[in-house]
Amino acid sequence: MKLVAVDLDGTLLDPEGQVSKENAHALQEFDSQGGIVVLATGRSILSAKKVFAQLQLSGYTLASNGAYVARVEKGEVKEILKSYVISKDTVQTSLRLAMNAAVTVVASRETQDDRIFFEKESSSVDSPYYAQFNLKDSSAEELMRQIESGEISYFKLAFTDSDTSKLVKLRAQLEKHKINSSYSDKYWLEVMSDGVNKGAALSFLTHYLSVDLDDVLAFGDQENDLEMLKTSGFAVAMENAAPAVRKTANKITKSNEESGVAYVLNEYISE
Repeated sequence: MKLVAVDLDGTLLDPEGQVSKENAHALQEFDSQGGIVVLATGRSILSAKKVFAQLQLSGYTLASNGAYVARVEKGEVKEILKSYVISKDTVQTSLRLAMNAAVTVVASRETQDDRIFFEKESSSVDSPYYAQFNLKDSSAEELMRQIESGEISYFKLAFTDSDTSKLVKLRAQLEKHKINSSYSDKYWLEVMSDGVNKGAALSFLTHYLSVDLDDVLAFGDQENDLEMLKTSGFAVAMENAAPAVRKTANKITKSNEESGVAYVLNEYISE
């Protein structure tokens, strides 16, 4: 395998949001032997950069579920290869639907994540995934004004609530407006620009790097990893993966709590 594409939450990262020594060592060895490391994540570019810095590796990222494709060196973006912002109409419609559903929104741009509470009592989910955002609390009215004027645009919209039934209903409403969404976790429903997903971004990157998709090893655990797993030459699901992901994969490895990425990746590393 020439390239490894790895999801972060629930895959490379443990339940506390950390990279285990085993996983870090496996990726470092793969890199030292000429392999290309790609972090494919629903997280923003800010978070992807931090993980690369922790790994002390350079490589590529498919951040915000593939909406932001970039080369990263020493924890800094050296080249943006592709980026896709969500259309103004989709953002406005999604925010209105989220307001009606009374769920929290985290809207990601390159340098910041805007959080909007539409209901004062709306409870946030305390998780490592939430901790990665560079949050600024904003009012819906002010953001709507800035979106309408074109002052700001977003790579990804994330909707979250501890009451998952709200997210199910919100997804149905989004579908009625022909807005596609995917889960990165049972508490996180996400929207990107039309046609943007990790699989499409992986296809773009491999073409750019002249790497055959058959030479790609991919790891994932959630619905937003499905396109990437289907696109790659060999797909690996974590033991803790969602049923649809496990069904799609060529192989199931150990859980993210047991360094499942290293367990498989070590098979492709020369002694």
